Amino acid sequence: MTSRRRARGIGAAFAAAALVVSTAAGCGSGGAKAQPPAQTTTPAPAAPAGRTEPPVQMPSGPKAHFKVSHTTSGGPIMVTTLKGAKSGVTGKVWVWLPPEYKDPRYAKSGFPVLMLYTGNTGVNYNFWAHEEVEPIQKTAVQMEKKHKAHPFIMVMPVLQMSTRQDTECSDIPGMPKMGTFLGQDVYDMVKANFRTLPGRNGWGLGGASSGAFCAVKLALQHPDKYRAAMSWAGYFVPEPQAGPRWTPQQMRANSPDEMVKKRPDVRLFLLAGDRKLFRADRERVMAFKQLVQAPTTAQVQIQKNGGHYTADLQKLLPDILAWFTRNLEGPVPGS
Repeated sequence: MTSRRRARGIGAAFAAAALVVSTAAGCGSGGAKAQPPAQTTTPAPAAPAGRTEPPVQMPSGPKAHFKVSHTTSGGPIMVTTLKGAKSGVTGKVWVWLPPEYKDPRYAKSGFPVLMLYTGNTGVNYNFWAHEEVEPIQKTAVQMEKKHKAHPFIMVMPVLQMSTRQDTECSDIPGMPKMGTFLGQDVYDMVKANFRTLPGRNGWGLGGASSGAFCAVKLALQHPDKYRAAMSWAGYFVPEPQAGPRWTPQQMRANSPDEMVKKRPDVRLFLLAGDRKLFRADRERVMAFKQLVQAPTTAQVQIQKNGGHYTADLQKLLPDILAWFTRNLEGPVPGS
């Protein structure tokens, strides 16, 4: 069996109904309030009333060199090699644009962005951009056509530079500054190359297993950039794999368990399965939820018969996209 960090690529086809335990942790009371399943919720308003900014943040440059990496059933995936100006890290970033991005009606519209972090080590690879999980892009297109989800730009960077240098998506002295690369350099590159929404209300982070740790950590660390984060089968305290350079002080500084106590204005969606073999996933989620206090919020969803396999994650894609749609702004089509 793999460690808690490793989302395994092949799993049995489990029965999929989701048992929802939804909580909005506003006062730290721990009281649970039932909510309707995410996939039945209509999209949130495209923009808040009274917003004065234009509904688009135009690309600022410099322009990155993108090429088509491959085509999934949800459409083509582009890739670029990003040289991070702030981190000094060079790594691959895959990007998917929704069909609406090239629709003339949206020619002057900005789009919300989902940063998606892979499970496993994430060295030179990101399974959200490939067929390992039935493409989230395919599910997104289907939901967009039914007006159940916003059209999102999906950005899928590498997670690590080497299997021998596990940085926990953090800046550790003597190691690649993956915290800056993922949290800032990739963010800057997207704004430089694509039409996005102004402010943080159109930016979300999502991750699986080890990538789930990164999504929650970076959202709590950069609430000025990101409004919402999704964690599937994640954990919330750094692991010791980073080696002797990872001091106790650095672990605390980069631990979501500690960061959430500062109560940043971030919305969290925490998912885990209820299979006995993976009960530690569920226990970590429920323990972390108890630390959440307003203005931070957390919604917990426990998947019946769910585990720590990509087959389980695949069944949750509609719920994940619907949750992001409720919690992030969408594009406003032109007249």
